Amino acid sequence: MKRIFFVVFTLSLFFAALAFAQDEAKLLEEAASLIEAGKIAEAQSILEDVRLALWNRAPMVCPVYCFVEGEPESFGVYRKRISSTFVAGETMYVYAEPKNYTILKEGDIYHVFLTVSYAVYDKDGNYLGGEDPWENFRYLIQNPVFEFFLSLSFDFTIDPGEYVLEIKVKDRLSDKETSFRLPFKRI
Repeated sequence: MKRIFFVVFTLSLFFAALAFAQDEAKLLEEAASLIEAGKIAEAQSILEDVRLALWNRAPMVCPVYCFVEGEPESFGVYRKRISSTFVAGETMYVYAEPKNYTILKEGDIYHVFLTVSYAVYDKDGNYLGGEDPWENFRYLIQNPVFEFFLSLSFDFTIDPGEYVLEIKVKDRLSDKETSFRLPFKRI
């Protein structure tokens, strides 16, 4: 009985995804027709709806992450740190750009809710410590925001050596998550 339920459930998800993809394709065709008719603003509005739908369906990733010199000013405005070696007592700054987090529309408001956790490992992969969750980023916004960045800072009391900092980003409005690792040295 469980197997039959699983097969039926899986098929229903497949057909729902197929129908959704067909709806997106129809919207793209409509946008193309509007462009040909010179109705650019109307086409743009449809394309923005398609972008949001695809954004919410795609897996969350973090294509940009690095150690930076000081706190970033805004999205894309940061100075990448050349070295990943830090002296004792030096603050480690991390910049990251998560992508495809859920943007949930509720009435006239959009919601974004991410949590960030971290873990530190020695050069042999042994877990040394961390926090889960460590930070919460919850926003109520008037329009979808596709340019979101994380500005994180760490002040570890840690012996000299080689380590790895792992950052995990979880989307609290879905089951999406992503992570990245930054090797560093403490002297």
